[in-house]
Amino acid sequence: MVDESTPLNAATATAAATAVAANVTTTADGHVKVGGVDVDTKAIKAAAAAVLTKENADKAKVFAKAQYDKLKKIASDGNMSLTFLALVGGVAMMVTSIMGVVGRFLTLSWVGALFDVYIFFFGVLVVFLEWKKFPGRDKYNMVIHTYFHFLDYIWGRGVLYFLAGSLQFSLFGLLDLAVGAFMCFVGILYIIVGKIAHTKFVNAKEAMLSEHTIAAKFNEADVEDKGSINLEQFEIMTKSLGMELEKREVEIAFLEIPKVSDKEDRITLESFKNWWTKADTLDFV
Repeated sequence: MVDESTPLNAATATAAATAVAANVTTTADGHVKVGGVDVDTKAIKAAAAAVLTKENADKAKVFAKAQYDKLKKIASDGNMSLTFLALVGGVAMMVTSIMGVVGRFLTLSWVGALFDVYIFFFGVLVVFLEWKKFPGRDKYNMVIHTYFHFLDYIWGRGVLYFLAGSLQFSLFGLLDLAVGAFMCFVGILYIIVGKIAHTKFVNAKEAMLSEHTIAAKFNEADVEDKGSINLEQFEIMTKSLGMELEKREVEIAFLEIPKVSDKEDRITLESFKNWWTKADTLDFV
């Protein structure tokens, strides 16, 4: 027996392993004894074989598919805006990272403090991407479009949010676990909803809607006769074109289309048509 008060080193680890091995014996009938207790290995193997059957594997596959379908439905049918969820997550990352960096500086945990600094800037980036009135947005938006073009796409934002969430989750604090898991969830929602919306728009494109039809439906939605439409009017237009899109899918599609300006969240017919012609590319996922 190794004394619990003995410091852990190579010698004590070897001694512990030797003590365990000395207590394991094999009987003539194939049974194993550990510390004098009889272990029926045949029964254990039989139980494992009973569990790991093709029938159980098929059940597990069906269960996994059902859970995936359920997540897809939640992602598409949810009432809360994805943009709002991401914005809340970004603010939470900023707040918790400020609290964390102060605490880790006081405890001289430099690596954790550095992680909190990274998480803070990730939170700022999330808020920048989702909040149209972010101070200085016009100035820095071109930098994002030029050097971080993948963030123009829904899948790009989804991946970013998931990575940012997993980074905060890895700190293992209570708040870090909660906020990190939330941002991972938001990232997955972005990717799933983007994929679903992408598939539906590709199918709509294959229905061979004419440019005349698209223009007519766009003008019908533009009730203010501004030459551009907002998110609510875009939803009306998609329904009139026969696209069965859920609320979040409409929101995701609208995010993809270039806007009149960063301050005015509206799209023109020309920008929609340009985006529409690329509906079969990787604009979503």
